[in-house]
Amino acid sequence: MFLDLRQSPEYGQYLKKIGWISDRQNNFRIYVRHLPVLGNFIKVPRPPSCPSRTAIDKIAKKYRPFAVAIDCSPTKTLRLNITPPLKEILSQMKKDTRYEIRKAQKNKIIVRRSYDIDSFIKMWHDNALHRGFWIPFKKEIKALYEAFGKNSYLLLAYQIPLRLRSGQADPEFPFDFAQGKQIPNSKSPISGALILVSHKIAYYFHAASTSEGRQLSAPSLIVWEAMKLAKEKGCKTFDFEGILDPRDKNTNKWGGFTHFKKGFGGREVVYPLTITKYYNPIVKFLFSFFG
Repeated sequence: MFLDLRQSPEYGQYLKKIGWISDRQNNFRIYVRHLPVLGNFIKVPRPPSCPSRTAIDKIAKKYRPFAVAIDCSPTKTLRLNITPPLKEILSQMKKDTRYEIRKAQKNKIIVRRSYDIDSFIKMWHDNALHRGFWIPFKKEIKALYEAFGKNSYLLLAYQIPLRLRSGQADPEFPFDFAQGKQIPNSKSPISGALILVSHKIAYYFHAASTSEGRQLSAPSLIVWEAMKLAKEKGCKTFDFEGILDPRDKNTNKWGGFTHFKKGFGGREVVYPLTITKYYNPIVKFLFSFFG
């Protein structure tokens, strides 16, 4: 039985950190949030199978919500099998994607695992503002990172300064030439990704890049390094965490990074659209204006 990341104990811990109540019903987890004036709202994210009406009503009887949502968003994603050798994974990517990876390497981009979640959050927020996307609070990304603990991997990309390429020292950008390892600290990253691992699936959960990073093709190298890390950690699948779905108007702006993700290959996986059952007719009427 496939169990999505959103049904994991770690995800439940994340939602607890930001104010939700976590509960378990039969073979799936539910999350309850009290909203001022409206009352309780319940969501069931990506359950292993769609709960029956009886099961939903049983949940509603316990928490008396104004609505229960079976939420499978993002409703369309890409999954790539990463069990083959790296050479084979690379060869099945689109030609342009392989070119972008080589370009980043020629531009002396390095990717390292980091614990500097604050730098990533800043870059993520700046990137979201520039593209006109909704921005989660800083505490949400940090809570997610902390909740997954040893199963969260933050990868950040930097460009090696010219002086370092010739072997000169730089106290702001330490480099261990003997081990071939760069250890960036005070330099700002130009691209990054937060990878979450659950049930041998690596999720490309959050990603961001500066305009400089995109020009230098850093995002492509980040994904490639994330795939290599996922294999190293024993993962069998790499989930790109959402692509454009014509059925869902919330994904209308996802055309650009959908094209980017499809360059790495993988198969499309489609989920049902969110189903919401209202228990308060007044709230249902009010929400109908936003549908």
